[in-house]
Amino acid sequence: MNYFCDIHIQSKKEQEARIFIVLNGLSSDEIPQLTKEILLENHQYMDFRQKYKPKLIMADYIVYATESDINAALPDEEFEKLTETSEKCGQSELSIDCIHDKSRFSAKKKMKISPTLVISFVGCLLVVAVMSFGVGKMLAKPENVVADETKTEQSVNEDGMLIPEQEEIENEAQQITVSIDRSYSAIPTEDLQLKGVVVDGKAQITLPEFDKTDFFSHVSGYTWGFSTDPNAKKIEYYGGQSYNFSEDTKLYRVLVKYGGGSGTRDDPYLIDYYDQLELMSKEKARGYFKQTADIVFPDWASHTPIDTINELKSDPDSEYFEYDGGEYTIENLDSPLFGKVSGAVIKNVNITNSTIETVEYKDYGFIACSVYNYRYTAEDGTRYDTGETLIQHCSVSNSSILASQPQTEETQATEVVTAPSVVPPDLVEYNEDGNIIEKSEDTEPVEPTRQGEYAIGGITGLGGEIENCYVTNFVISAYLDDYILYAGGISGKPANVINSAVYQFSAKGNIFNAGGIVGSASGAKRYNPTGQEIPGYYGGNIQGCLARKITLYTEVSAGGIAGEASTGTENAIISNCYTNDLDFSVGVFSDSERQEIKKAGVSGGIIGTDGTENYGHLVTATVSPTEFSVIGSQKVSEYDDTVRLAPDYAFYQQNILSVINQNTIHPNNPKEIFTGSFKFGENNIFGNDSGSLAYPAEIEDLLEKMVAGEQT
Repeated sequence: MNYFCDIHIQSKKEQEARIFIVLNGLSSDEIPQLTKEILLENHQYMDFRQKYKPKLIMADYIVYATESDINAALPDEEFEKLTETSEKCGQSELSIDCIHDKSRFSAKKKMKISPTLVISFVGCLLVVAVMSFGVGKMLAKPENVVADETKTEQSVNEDGMLIPEQEEIENEAQQITVSIDRSYSAIPTEDLQLKGVVVDGKAQITLPEFDKTDFFSHVSGYTWGFSTDPNAKKIEYYGGQSYNFSEDTKLYRVLVKYGGGSGTRDDPYLIDYYDQLELMSKEKARGYFKQTADIVFPDWASHTPIDTINELKSDPDSEYFEYDGGEYTIENLDSPLFGKVSGAVIKNVNITNSTIETVEYKDYGFIACSVYNYRYTAEDGTRYDTGETLIQHCSVSNSSILASQPQTEETQATEVVTAPSVVPPDLVEYNEDGNIIEKSEDTEPVEPTRQGEYAIGGITGLGGEIENCYVTNFVISAYLDDYILYAGGISGKPANVINSAVYQFSAKGNIFNAGGIVGSASGAKRYNPTGQEIPGYYGGNIQGCLARKITLYTEVSAGGIAGEASTGTENAIISNCYTNDLDFSVGVFSDSERQEIKKAGVSGGIIGTDGTENYGHLVTATVSPTEFSVIGSQKVSEYDDTVRLAPDYAFYQQNILSVINQNTIHPNNPKEIFTGSFKFGENNIFGNDSGSLAYPAEIEDLLEKMVAGEQT
């Protein structure tokens, strides 16, 4: 007996489709059932998700049994006829949360464990990590704050306070009372009395927590707290925390910007809630910021990228910007955290389970879109640079950037139709009336100019000095009319990338050049105050990096480390790197399935191709997979005799460290020596059943956080 499934999927009233899937039972008397994993392998289902980008999909299905021979290639019309003659043997429904279903972020289909299990395990690890940090990670708290190991039951009061339940205290017990002023409130107006038993001269009392979901009492971007001074400007005691009090105390409510702090190096602004990031965006924030808790954006909340530009005012300290993510996470982000950035330090930021869906053609990265280094010339001729922005010890995981054309009414049809063959853009020519000129088979088509601009990456789109960063389970899907020029796992086109890693990264669509680490290794440029490029590159170095499980479908070039090399800087270097497990499809194809190639592109294990710049890259102390040339199209770049070509199994051998951890002397400066920091850990840190793989020691803690995502 053969089984198949008739499935109706729907996300909204006008977004629905009918799918037929062949099911196979484990035995002759077992009726198979539909699962999410089976749906995820169906291209019609994935096309539906790509087209409508739903948050939730409902799938109603009926299982049929038939003695007819069936297979996945059978047309839908034949399946529909079979529903009339086949035996109905079961029906049910599935609800699929597309926002938190991490399996869609898999860059390749060769996962050996369930994506659901992967994300569940990651969630458990994050919970453990958060519990281990505890309140000790919170800044600017009084010294008498006490970690509350037990969760206290709370009740909601009229003015947005969550008041802890009070334990009964015997009359003869020595007590301390904390009175909280409520004279501002309409009901009640009397002080709130909180009591605690005195032990060793102190009483531990948990203060009320303020309900940030109460729109009538919560002030967006600000935080309520308590102080002993009725006119205080700073929080002395935070809501929801337990403190030791040695005497009766009266507290007053105080409202502060962000989560507290004053924005200086010693007293940074504290960030612990999503709307505080929105206040940063509104104010184009400068100063020092410290994230003190995991932040999850509600499904209905949209983030506006934070633009923070150094204007080089007379007081340099007033123009400084630093955001320390505190090693906490930001989840469910729908836009880049930062937009345009200059003169900044961004560190310890971990973005996870987030999706950027856009129709706008520009640079994109989850940490920052565009990072600029501005050069100013004062009236006296003095020249100032903002300097390159440092992005350090950040990660992006289980996330994607989906750039596609806006949907029209025509694309939202309620019935499923078979798409006609599409003529590739390079075969289309228009007459003066705007009509397509039909060409005979023996006519050589004229290829029109196609625009390629902007850069997309996991950490940044354009620019940035990127160090000790990690990107895993990351997808770029670019189907805008104009092409993305550069796409990379870490960055589209950065200044430099040091000691960073990419695992399981996929880039497909209208993309010219892509690489496992960077789309372009040409380096960065400075800009004048009007945003015009100043001639001359700087940077262009990629050192101590690895890229593993990389899937790139591009038109011009693909590289394990860099899609495109060459730069305007002499002696740029790619050193102490390795890459393996590469899946590249490069060129111009005649069909959407990329089966009939018209014009082949180029690919390389380390560099795809050299660009048009004058100087090439030197590749040294690096390991490349044997199935690719080290450099796909070599014009000005080269590699020396320290580079090794290795089969898959060799990447698990300790001897690889002798190549990627050796000293590399930079050609520009003999005193500048780079030494690889790769190490081997346990298999479950970074590896698979074959063994452990080497990784930069600087990102070991990031790997441990995402340990389940490292399994194959």
